[in-house]
Amino acid sequence: MNPLRGGSILRVNLTDRRVSTEPIEPYLRFIGGKGVNIKLLFEGAEAETEPLGAENVLLFGAGTLVGTPLWGACRTDVMAKSPVTGHYGNAGMGGYFGAELKFAGYDHLVVEGCADRPVYLAIADDRVEIRDASAVWGRDTYETPAIIQDEIGDPRVQVICIGQAGENRVVYAAVMSGTGNAAGRTGMGAVMGSKNLKAVAVRGTRGLTIARPEEFLARCKSLLEDIRETRNYEELHTYGLTRIHDREMRAAYRLIGTDWEDGETIREAEFISEHLDRRVGCFACPVACFDGYNIKGAGSGTAKCSPYGDLSWDLRNADLMVFWKSYVDCQRYGLDARSLSNALAWLMKLHENRVITADDTDGMAMEWGNTKAIIDMTRKMSLREGIGDLLADGLPQAAEKIGRNSADYLVMSKGSPSDMHVVPVKTIGLGSAVSAIGEDLQTQPFISYAAAQKYLRADNEEAFQEAIRKYKDRTEREVGSREAAEPRTTEGKAALVRQEEERTDIIDMTGVCAWLTAFTGLPISTEVIAECMTLGLGRDVEPVELKDAATGLRHLERAFLGKCGLTRDDDRLSKAYYGRIRPGGKPLPELGFSPEELERMKDDYYTLMGWDLKTGLPTRETLTRYGLEDVADGMGDSETP
Repeated sequence: MNPLRGGSILRVNLTDRRVSTEPIEPYLRFIGGKGVNIKLLFEGAEAETEPLGAENVLLFGAGTLVGTPLWGACRTDVMAKSPVTGHYGNAGMGGYFGAELKFAGYDHLVVEGCADRPVYLAIADDRVEIRDASAVWGRDTYETPAIIQDEIGDPRVQVICIGQAGENRVVYAAVMSGTGNAAGRTGMGAVMGSKNLKAVAVRGTRGLTIARPEEFLARCKSLLEDIRETRNYEELHTYGLTRIHDREMRAAYRLIGTDWEDGETIREAEFISEHLDRRVGCFACPVACFDGYNIKGAGSGTAKCSPYGDLSWDLRNADLMVFWKSYVDCQRYGLDARSLSNALAWLMKLHENRVITADDTDGMAMEWGNTKAIIDMTRKMSLREGIGDLLADGLPQAAEKIGRNSADYLVMSKGSPSDMHVVPVKTIGLGSAVSAIGEDLQTQPFISYAAAQKYLRADNEEAFQEAIRKYKDRTEREVGSREAAEPRTTEGKAALVRQEEERTDIIDMTGVCAWLTAFTGLPISTEVIAECMTLGLGRDVEPVELKDAATGLRHLERAFLGKCGLTRDDDRLSKAYYGRIRPGGKPLPELGFSPEELERMKDDYYTLMGWDLKTGLPTRETLTRYGLEDVADGMGDSETP
């Protein structure tokens, strides 16, 4: 057995019920996780592949370090052609599934074809079964794992599944883990439902080999001390992100300029202090960032991070119990909560501007903060009832059917709605435009957002420059540009975005959770990951090797978009993205960006990546430099220079 590897790629064709394995070795130059998945997707999906067609491939990949004692190495990458974007779809999830998959001997699971009736996969080391799922079809994501574990006769079986939203092919359906993790946003649950695949259950007994186990364990022990000594650890371990998120949401909406007094009554930290049942963590995680609740009359489940704001601030709903009830329903139905919030916010904006009335929305007036609408829409979208059926096929499609210029109010990129509380400063605009899935908050540089806040609070230019001096020192050190920290210019923004993309891709390949990295101020860095890879594999792994692999991953990702027919013209943002920064009602265009400024930043980004400025695609020379000649050949009719 190769160190750190399960050893095989497991392929299951649901159409002809064929199960096969192949060695992982030919793909190891892509490290693992997201890196191997994107190569498998490039090979397995064509431009004409329909996201919800039997020909689509659904991929699950456990990162290289998943299953080891490295703290936070728990992530599973999920990938397919997306029904949301129409091309590339990618999401990640934590929990215990990835580790169990590797313990069973598999680094990746490739699901092909479509079953003629509902099924689930039961994987136990070499035994792989396609089982009848009639007993769980129509069940929610809380009931399904328990029923499957009982049927298999092992409570330790790890189950990921879809709820009714996935069964009904709602494009915003998520794949759910047993700990409340969701692979959401890009419709992976809908792809799973289109294959009549209700769940995947896995139990492994083989374990993993680590080349230098004593040194590996010693390094993990010292890392635990480092983690616990960081400034943010106790905060995250005790309150999750609630206290930080409280501050961030207020700061974001000050910049956006939404006048909503009730927002000041929202106190996420008070909600967790009053209702927290217990903290919940993923495999090998000392942070346990999930807030576990069991609230009488409102339901049980786990939450962290953005949903608190998605279903409160973004909808001008000050009642966090309404957030919780709606969120629990999202978890049960397997509907991405952030996408639900995007849909509701759009309808409420349309209602505010008299584009729609209650007659268009099943008699419910979609007024800001309408608690009945917030709670009811989860069911309506998941079960395709009334207005929910219209939204279930995607917001761009809904706008086309509604007409009346309703698309002008969509905040989105590449067909994927953006978070309403994301402030479109220059780096966020660029990061969203060039993102393969339309938006990824992990690749949004914090410095630009923080500098914008300093600008808003500064009394004069001198005070502002003093306030961002430390940011300029940092960007000069990290990306070679002091101006990169200046929120009013486009200079250096591409380098900042690229830095965050690189960090994110490295952890997505190796399976480390972002919450253990600099993303939240914790100490697992690229250097630490390289060190653990060295100890695990028994050969020297330098940070530059991981960085090169991450850059190659980004080229491959972009090549897949090119194969699907996307070019530079598709790296654009919707009309509603512009002019959203209005603190106190006063526009601050210098903090935002114009279409012309976005084009300049795209030029900088493409130049940095070695992509053609006209097409926005990697050149053959660039692909060849990263050993991707076969990818250049496989891009078909796309304009690869």
